[in-house]
Amino acid sequence: MRFLTTVTATMVLLGLVTSDGAAKGMYLGAGIGNSFFSSDIRDAGDQIQNIDENSTAWKIFGGFSGSRFIGLEGGYRSFGTVSSTISEQLFESETSGWDIEALGRVQIAIIDLFAKAGAMFWSHDVTVLGQTFDESGTDFFWGLGAGVHLGPIGARLEWETVEGGGPDNLSMVSISATLGF
Repeated sequence: MRFLTTVTATMVLLGLVTSDGAAKGMYLGAGIGNSFFSSDIRDAGDQIQNIDENSTAWKIFGGFSGSRFIGLEGGYRSFGTVSSTISEQLFESETSGWDIEALGRVQIAIIDLFAKAGAMFWSHDVTVLGQTFDESGTDFFWGLGAGVHLGPIGARLEWETVEGGGPDNLSMVSISATLGF
């Protein structure tokens, strides 16, 4: 019984110390994951072809925790390159860009649950039917995630998506490491 009380008290104290320290500072992070791309493309015969592909994606980011519940985050990400064949022609797409978002967070000891919303400044390079197109724009960007932190070191799993221009659906699932200071 005494061992259980000591362990419980230590975990509560550790949770309070790490939660307070993580809520007041800046952090940097990097992640890798999988992107999901889907879009309807017109082929040479003016028929709509659906492309639904995945690719390896990565990101780097930084943020500031202004309080226990609210923060600001931004970074750069690459959704990777997806390739498919349309009417025996190669389709290739690469999307990347900068993002900035507000972060809402709930902390339970060393666990963080969070949601983010902001903007993504994207660039989308497409090669289809032998022609290359370059698009760019700014669209709504949001995501959900969960993380764990032990002092300044953390890990998190999240899903993020871009609403609007470029492909019909572009999202990313990633696992990231963070370092606070």
